[in-house]
Parts: sequence; C-alpha cells; structure tokens
Amino acid sequence: MPTRTIVQKDYLIDTLDAGIRLHIRQKRPKGKRRFSEAETILLCHGRLAPGPVAFDLPVPGYSWMDDFAAQGFNVFTMSVRGFGSSTRPPEMDRTPAGRPPAVRGRTALRDIEAAVWFICDQNNIDRINLLGRSWSTTTTGAFAAAHRNRVRRLVLYAPYYVYDDPQRAAQLEDPAHPGKWDARRGAWGWTTLKDMQERWWGHIPGKAHHRWRDKRLVRAYWETYLKSEPNGSRRRPPGVRTPNGSLADLYDRVQNKPPYDASRVRCPVLLIFGDHDGAANQTEAWGLFQRLTASQGKRYIVIGEGTHFMEFEHRREEFLREVRNFL
Repeated sequence: MPTRTIVQKDYLIDTLDAGIRLHIRQKRPKGKRRFSEAETILLCHGRLAPGPVAFDLPVPGYSWMDDFAAQGFNVFTMSVRGFGSSTRPPEMDRTPAGRPPAVRGRTALRDIEAAVWFICDQNNIDRINLLGRSWSTTTTGAFAAAHRNRVRRLVLYAPYYVYDDPQRAAQLEDPAHPGKWDARRGAWGWTTLKDMQERWWGHIPGKAHHRWRDKRLVRAYWETYLKSEPNGSRRRPPGVRTPNGSLADLYDRVQNKPPYDASRVRCPVLLIFGDHDGAANQTEAWGLFQRLTASQGKRYIVIGEGTHFMEFEHRREEFLREVRNFL
C-alpha cells in the first residue's frame, strides 16, 4: 500500500427526520481536494459496530478507510441512528421490553439517503460508490434500487436478501403466536464481549482461528466498540446497546419477504463473501445474484478460508484487492 498522509474530518449532519443527526467520518489523501465519482465511496456498517469501528479500527494496518484513502479515494463512513455518535432514537433511552424493534432497515435507508445527499453536495458530484456489509447490504441495495442515478457501483460484502429457513424464523417468533415476531425481544438489547466473541470465533472450524485471525485484534475491536457506548464500561458485564431492527429484518428475510426489488438495481454490483461466513450464505447470495437482472455488470466472488470478518483475517489483502479492482 502506498505511503500517503491521510486527512480525517468528522461531521454531524441533519437527517430527513427532525431531531436526528448522523455522525459521518471522511478520510482522504492530503493535498487532494477534488475527487471524481469513481474516487468517492461511502461505507455502511452492519448490525453491531458503528462505521468508525467497523471501517476505521485504530490498529496499524487494519483501517479499511486508511487503505482506501491511501489508494486515492475520498472515503466516508456513517453511523446509522442508534449507533456510535449518531443520535440515539428516544426508544433506546427507554426500557426495551414490550416496544417495537428500534431502527428497522427502512429507517436506516433514510439515514443512508441523508448521507449520500450530503456527500454529493459537498463534492459537487451526482453519484458515488456504495459498500454495504452484512445488514447494510439490504439497505444499500434498497438505496441503489430506489435511486438508480445516484450509485456508480455497489459492493455487497456478506450479502443478504431472502431465503426460506423455517428453523431460523422459529428462533425469532413468538412461541405462543407462530408466524409473528417475538415482541418480548423488545426495542433493543445489550451486546457483550461474550456475544461478540461468539459471533467472531464461531464461524471458524476447529482451531483454525489461531491461524486465520489474531485474537489481540478481536480484543482491540471490542475495546474500540465499547467506547462507542456512553458508560458502557461501567455496566456489568460491560456492553453496548444494539437496536433490534436488524433482527426483525432478519425475521422477514428468512420468510422470503424481500427488503427491496433487486431487479431495479441497474449499476454494476459485486457480491463477495467468505466460504466460512456463518451469517451470509450461498443460497441467499446466489438467489440475489440471479435477481439482479438489470445490473449492468455483476460479479459473484467467494473467497476460501474467509468468514464474516475477512477484512481482519489472513485473506485480507486478497479480499481488499478484489473490492478495489471492482471499483
């Protein structure tokens, strides 16, 4: 990776909804102020960590934003409301029990819209590149379908869409009312170190995790993530509030209820994930690939010995190279 000085700037912007502000982080190579559409990208996070944690981890060599900026990109990430330094919606400051799941995908989509308008206006461009990972592959895909002239290229990392999984649906529904979301889950829940470790390490077979990923990196990720929650370290066990909207979206997906019409996406699309991804799966990803009938150039890449967190694993350089080449 070329050595370049990188400039960082953080913003709090207004959204399409009164009283809600979004944290946006920008990184770019120093000395360069004008960027083309092809050089501009917004990175959107998944269901747990906000954008600056997911894409700008303060560990040398592991900031995806730094990697993009070093390659000459004007790179942005955002935190959807309810995450990081963005506004927490009122329901996240209340007892979660008995309340609807906070921050559904349709709400996150509105925040992506606000971020894209801001980036385009700031840089005097009409389109940008979009990258979604995990949960945000549904919201960035929905944005590309609804605003087809705003997205130059779309990267879906660990892509979600729809598939039939009655067993997974049963885990999320009310046992007393089959076919209905389990309202006992409430508006939000706590994510602890144990929860995160199970998500990170559970996808890797046997003892291969000692070879695929440095456990010190996982610890650094947790410590950075925990700082995003005010007073989260004082809780026992320490934790971060996580909106349950993405779980309600999952409940719809595993019942074949699509979050958007993939046939309306016209831009080139890259679907990329690891063969040991425990969250994304080939049935869902391949089904999405087939439904991208209007995409003007689509690619489907599976990387061996990769999980849901390839940007932090031993196939990292190969993975990042595939994304850069597509853009």
